[in-house]
Amino acid sequence: MSEEQQKLLVPFSFTKKSEMALEFGLRYSQTMQASIYLFHVYEESSSDFRKVDKLNEEYLDRMKQIVMSTVNRLQEQGLTHTVDSVFRRIAHGKPSVEILKMAGGIGADVIIMGAPESSAFKKLVAKSPCTLVLVKEKDPAFVMV
Repeated sequence: MSEEQQKLLVPFSFTKKSEMALEFGLRYSQTMQASIYLFHVYEESSSDFRKVDKLNEEYLDRMKQIVMSTVNRLQEQGLTHTVDSVFRRIAHGKPSVEILKMAGGIGADVIIMGAPESSAFKKLVAKSPCTLVLVKEKDPAFVMV
C-alpha cells in the first residue's frame, strides 16, 4: 500500500525566514511523499497589467532559483528528499487571508512559514485549517501549532 502524498504549503516572502521554511519543508519531506506549494503574496496593487505580468514572471523565476539552490545545497550535505513536485503560486492581497485561501484550496496538510512579526497573522494561527509550523530566524527552532 502506498503512502498518501502530503501537501506542504510554504508561504514565501524572499526573506531568510522563508528560505529556512523552504529548507525545513524539503528536510521534512525526507520522511514522506510530498508536494510543496511555494506561495508568494504581494500587497501592492496596479492596474498596469504589463507591470503585474512582469512582477509575476520575476517572482516565479526567483522562487525557482531559490528552490534549485536549496535542493543543491541539501544534496551537497548528503540529504535527499522525496518531494514529487514543487509548485509555485502567486496571489495579490492580504497575506494572512491569501495564505488561508491557498491552504484550503489545495487541501494543505501543513503550512510551513517564517514566524510572522505582524499581529495580522494571529488570525492565521487561529484559523489555520491544518498543522502550522513557524520557523524562527534568531532561534532556528521550529514551533508546531
